[in-house]
Amino acid sequence: MHRNSCSGKTPILFRLYKYVLVILIGVLILHLLYENSSAFYRTAFVMPFSLHLNKYDIYMLKGEETRLTVFGINKRVSYYSTNFRVAGVNFNGRIHAYRTGKAFIIAKVDGKQLKCRVHVIDINKNKLVIKKGDCYRLKIAGSSTFIHWKSSNTKVASVSIFGNVKANCSGGATITAKVKGRTLQCRVIVK
Repeated sequence: MHRNSCSGKTPILFRLYKYVLVILIGVLILHLLYENSSAFYRTAFVMPFSLHLNKYDIYMLKGEETRLTVFGINKRVSYYSTNFRVAGVNFNGRIHAYRTGKAFIIAKVDGKQLKCRVHVIDINKNKLVIKKGDCYRLKIAGSSTFIHWKSSNTKVASVSIFGNVKANCSGGATITAKVKGRTLQCRVIVK
């Protein structure tokens, strides 16, 4: 029997193209994740004992407080906010979330500036009363990242990946939204 010498090369090339395609898709996904991470806003990666902040990207709920600290230095640090209506900061680095939106907290020390991006998020409804068969769209203000929605009782009220709540039958359910480790809830009552 005569064999074609090219027939053995086709599956190898096909596998090679498949691996290249998988690698390209992986690089694209990593790039998209990188743009939504705190590493995107850093000017350099943190070396041990170097001047750096304890946080570079913070998700806060409206009304919350947290503390920003500069490590690697024993000098006076001054803090300020680029949008004090969204998030304010005092002289000790304590951040207070006032209303939804984004702001940068800048820490100035020895002529250097360190930036921390702050997202203040909130849900548009804490309690929702709707009739059976009706729909309502829940939204998270202040966030442009992926939101994971979940219903405590899908028989009463189900929720889509976009936050669309559908009332299925009378009763109560809690819709939970998770954003970067933060949890927001809306109590749904179906009449």
